[in-house]
Amino acid sequence: MHKVERMVETPTQCLVCMRGNTPDDPDTMDEFWALDLERDVNWGDPTYLCKYCCEKIAMLSGFASMTELTEAMQRNEDQKVKIHDLKAKLERRETRLKKILAGEVELRKERKRTGKKAAA
Repeated sequence: MHKVERMVETPTQCLVCMRGNTPDDPDTMDEFWALDLERDVNWGDPTYLCKYCCEKIAMLSGFASMTELTEAMQRNEDQKVKIHDLKAKLERRETRLKKILAGEVELRKERKRTGKKAAA
């Protein structure tokens, strides 16, 4: 069994839906493919499954459709961007806090050196 760009042996049609080498709209021939099962029926006829029947088989078997996969990939990319932005915001906050704490330590040292008490 292997994927082919076009069905070449006659009859050039899908074993299930009888579709030929013509893609459905909006697909083009660049996007069309078939699965050659490398078996014969009716004493020598080839067995092909078109792209559309393969997608139906996959969906019936529990695999995600291309639309679902594309949507999931987009959600994943959106989440990666959101995580990146949140990490950057957290790093900026941590840097600011370190500067504040360093300033407080220096202020205490200076007050201790000069003997002044902190204002309440």
